[in-house]
Amino acid sequence: MNLVYTIDNNFVPQLAANIQSVKQNNPNIQLNFYILSMGLSKANVDYLTDFFSDKLCDVIIIDISDFKDRIAFEFDTTGWNEIVLARLLLDNYLPNEIERVIYLDADTICRSSLRELWQADLDGKTIAMAPEPTADRNRRTSLGIASYPYCNAGVVLFNLKKWRDNDIEKGILNFCKQNKEKLFANDQDALNVYLKDDIKVMSISYNYSNIFDYYPFEYLNKLMPNFCNKIEFEHARANPAIVHFLGEDRPWRAGNTHRFSSDYFYYLRQTPWSKAPIEYGWEHYYKAWRLFNTITSPFPSARYKAITSLIPFFMKVRAKKRRQDESR
Repeated sequence: MNLVYTIDNNFVPQLAANIQSVKQNNPNIQLNFYILSMGLSKANVDYLTDFFSDKLCDVIIIDISDFKDRIAFEFDTTGWNEIVLARLLLDNYLPNEIERVIYLDADTICRSSLRELWQADLDGKTIAMAPEPTADRNRRTSLGIASYPYCNAGVVLFNLKKWRDNDIEKGILNFCKQNKEKLFANDQDALNVYLKDDIKVMSISYNYSNIFDYYPFEYLNKLMPNFCNKIEFEHARANPAIVHFLGEDRPWRAGNTHRFSSDYFYYLRQTPWSKAPIEYGWEHYYKAWRLFNTITSPFPSARYKAITSLIPFFMKVRAKKRRQDESR
């Protein structure tokens, strides 16, 4: 089983928790972890390779400091780390013999076997992703995919052979260059638009985020009809295979009460990063967040409109913080 991540040095504890969760829930399977990284310290490189590598697990760290040169055009990722664009460059960095790979955001945790996902029939499609029914409807319309299911790129199963055979990397990068002003969610928007007829929609169990806790099935199905059936929804809600700590709802921040935060710390404690510092300064934010969720819980439509209107503001705050961090 091949898995790939894109990270910088700031996200190594989260990556370590993820790798540990994948290893523990997928025993007796050869696991190859490809870490596309930028600016990793030597200590983190040594810890990652020495701690996780064994007879059934290989950790391969690939430096991608040149990824901007490979993109070859200016691209403003606003509040997202620029390294997210490296998801589009897997053909450049992964060995040619790899024909299938699971991409995971490092802010995910595996809670059960991924064998079924790994062996999934893609029905001739190039990638598989899980739907994100709360994606802004106006944005989907402006992108020309209002009638298509919009998917989240935090977990992606790639048919790399088909990706290479059809030279998708070249095409999708050219699409990004021509449409970069429209792509609010960067490469995620690009994948959804450029490959709109080439995506296998997979179960939300493999990319379960807090939106499925905060909104009832009936409302989500209204936003994106047939994104999944109710039985699948309830099963995923009860026991998701992969939890994605989407947005600002992250367990490594002080005051957070994410439903699956204990899973994150369970796996983190088993790694050399068990004492990774918590991010303080979020306590008041999370108090306000819980109050907001309590008030809006009976009114999903009002909650959705409020959240959708606030997302651009939060992305501007993220972008400002990212620029400050980079200038230090």
